[in-house]
Amino acid sequence: MKITVVINPRSGKKRAESLRSLAEELGRANDHELEFCTIAAPGDGKRFAEEANANGSERIISIGGDGTLNAVASGMVGSTLQLGIVPMGSGNGYARSLKLPRDPAQALRTAFNGKARQLDVCYLNDHLFLGTAGIGFDARVAHAFDQSKGRGMWNYMRLIIQHILGAKPMHTVTKANNQTREDSVLMLVFCNTREFGNGAVISPGSLPDDGLAELRIVSKPPLLPMLAAFIRMYNGRIDGSPYITNIATDNAMVHQDGTLAHLDGEPVEIGQEVRFRLEAKRLWVVG
Repeated sequence: MKITVVINPRSGKKRAESLRSLAEELGRANDHELEFCTIAAPGDGKRFAEEANANGSERIISIGGDGTLNAVASGMVGSTLQLGIVPMGSGNGYARSLKLPRDPAQALRTAFNGKARQLDVCYLNDHLFLGTAGIGFDARVAHAFDQSKGRGMWNYMRLIIQHILGAKPMHTVTKANNQTREDSVLMLVFCNTREFGNGAVISPGSLPDDGLAELRIVSKPPLLPMLAAFIRMYNGRIDGSPYITNIATDNAMVHQDGTLAHLDGEPVEIGQEVRFRLEAKRLWVVG
């Protein structure tokens, strides 16, 4: 099998490159033809995937975080190229939702030897996301995290605590399933999978192969219920929160007061009119 291995050298606290020797060993052991590509600039991930597809690779392995994964996948959608995942980011929400190994070496072995299945992909205004996307509070935190010097779960939690108490609700108008609703929201999360990352389960029922996404409309609780909601996210019981409304759909239109969004945790300026759509079984993923 011809396999392209894409490495983001900044991922895993700059430890992603250390997996190259194991990849070479696995390639030799299974008589695979390997090509290595290193992320150096925005757009590289998509370009490497497109080149791998054109050059006859059967599988591409992404070694990096959710941002690297998103970029690689954006060059693969609709092709027969198979995506192997080695999660080495700050949150790894997509890999955790798919229950892939968290240990990078074990994840690499799975990426080489596992079988692929077809999974759904989603878009906000034609921008791809695989796991979750959001507007409102989580988008603002994603932008703050992107601009901060620190990485990892604790820095992300620090930013959440720093911003949550003063976060003002945002007005949204959502059109989905032939119905229109207006809400005052803390955030609105589009969920193809279960997790934000780091074990924070925002949508326990979301599956990446069922042809539907869950739109989680989250209102802002008072302080004590807010703490309870955070606990519920980390023990998988967020569905019991009275501050969350769920809409299952494959397309929607949302108007937001702001302009920010995140896609798999990566910040983006999306605009006030947000078009969501799901495309079923468009990406082959190894697991």
